[in-house]
Formats: sequence, C-alpha cells, structure tokens
Amino acid sequence: MTIPRTQVLIGDTRSLKYVARLKELGWGRMFAGVKPTPWEGEPWGFDNGAYKNWTDGMPFDVQRFEYRLAQAQEIGTPYFAVVPDIVASGCSSLVFSLKWREQLPNGWAPWYLAVQDGMTIHDVKPYLDRFDGIFLGGSDTFKQQAWRWRVFAKDHGKPFHYARAGTLPKLESALKMHADSLDSAYPLWEHTRFKKFQAVYEYLSENPRPLLPLTAPVQIKPMIGGIL
Repeated sequence: MTIPRTQVLIGDTRSLKYVARLKELGWGRMFAGVKPTPWEGEPWGFDNGAYKNWTDGMPFDVQRFEYRLAQAQEIGTPYFAVVPDIVASGCSSLVFSLKWREQLPNGWAPWYLAVQDGMTIHDVKPYLDRFDGIFLGGSDTFKQQAWRWRVFAKDHGKPFHYARAGTLPKLESALKMHADSLDSAYPLWEHTRFKKFQAVYEYLSENPRPLLPLTAPVQIKPMIGGIL
C-alpha cells in the first residue's frame, strides 16, 4: 500500500530562493501574522495568530484576526485554517474555539481545532464533528501524546496536523506516525538547517514505517544521527 507523503508547511518566507525550492518540493507556507501571498497552487495554511499573541504576552487579537481572515478569503482557499484558540488554557480554549467555530465561514477552508495542554480526547470527542481536522499544538510534554491524537483523528476520519515541528526529533515523530501535515520554522533559520530538514523528510518519506493498527502504541526512536 502506498502511504501518502506528509504535507509540509514551513514558516512564512518571501525569499525568492526559498520559494523556488518550496515549489520544487511541493511544500507550502503557514501564514500566521501577515497577509497570505500564496503562489498559484500552493498548499498554504492560515494560522489564527494566537500563538504569536501569546508569546508577545498579549490576549488574542480579535480585530487583527478578522482583518486577516477577510484578506485571506479574497485571496483563495488554504490547505486548512486554524480556529481561534487560547494557548495553554485547556478546556477554556476548547470553549473559546467552539464559540468561534459558530461564526466562521463554512465552505471556505477546512477548519482545524487546536488541541493543547489540558485537553483530553474525552473533552474533545463530543464536539469533533464541528471541526474538519485536529491541529496538535501544546508544549513538548503535551506533544508526547501526539500518537493518541493522531489515532483519535484517524478513527473519526479527520486529518491530523502536527504543529510547530521545530526540531528534527519532532519532525521524525510527525513523519513516523504519518501525520497528514506538519509545519515548522526550523528550515528557515539557515540553509544548513533546510538541508538537514529535507534530508530527514526525504529519508522517512522514502522509507516509511508500516502503518500500525490504530489501537497499537508507537515507540518513536531517534535516528537523526544515522542518516545525516
């Protein structure tokens, strides 16, 4: 059985050199705080900007989000969009996302629910049908539950996105569990990092681990040193 490759979205870049490389690879970009500028056919993501607000010590910027959303709707249809959430707020974030989902446009893009520290599958399951996919956010500790969320999403016919795969071990984790998509700013720090990121991606995409039964646990073992 052919296993589809994980769709990669890197951070927003306007570098012509990077953009040309992304086109060659079939990768796209995640737009989190600026107006999306996708090329024709680009698989781009529309982030809600909540994480940046949080890192800046600010509450979710509703006005900015609504302005960016209006811009994005005029530009085209993204690969997916992330429903507004509250970082590090558990079920309070879930309630917040549910309220937002009621007013977001249907039919424009697949709307993903951001899950994070404090949320459980038991909390999310009753409301999963209101969302089009699962967006794995959260801390490094929470990301250790990635497999559970991947299984949960697949069991319910929803795509699973591994957010902020900002290290090579996280990239490995996302690829080994066959996440439908992932995003990472890691390749943008320097050209050497881009090459490392691509090497890991290509190796694991060309040598995928078998799909395990969805009820089986998975052990993610680092193998970075063995291929670079």
